[in-house]
Amino acid sequence: MKKLIALAAAATVSAPAMAQFDTPVNIALRIGYAYPLDSTTRDAVRNFIGVGADYFFGKSLVGDNGETTLSFDWLGKSGSGAKGNAFPILLNQRFYGPARPGTTQRTYTFFGAGVAIVDVTSTQTVWAARAGYGVELGEKIFAEGNFLITDSANGARATSIGLYVGYRF
Repeated sequence: MKKLIALAAAATVSAPAMAQFDTPVNIALRIGYAYPLDSTTRDAVRNFIGVGADYFFGKSLVGDNGETTLSFDWLGKSGSGAKGNAFPILLNQRFYGPARPGTTQRTYTFFGAGVAIVDVTSTQTVWAARAGYGVELGEKIFAEGNFLITDSANGARATSIGLYVGYRF
């Protein structure tokens, strides 16, 4: 846990230095907290640490006012490698609303579907989907909340509600 906190602190401190690069790389990183809604999972994991990355495709697959992303996430109770982890891999679509008056900050909703590798009682790959709402807090910083739902993996689900902050490169 101490290593994960140190890693998050290092990323936060180095973010302003990385912001000096003007060339977008179509990647966003986020960190946050997720609360498991499944009682079997909650017995093993009180709450999840959430770390994720999004790759933004150059073209939206749905509509002109959005973006298509491929997301990779880790939801876990610690960095020790013990049981209590989930790894959702999802294809997502963001839909942007208008910018707030006087700013370039937009809000967005997103929906995604794919698979999750759930390792709570034993490891199994299952179907997963998520939906959420986000807001751009600055040119590259965002916050979002999401609802992840997964199929049962040997009696446990990674279904959760999460809150994240992120940085888009």
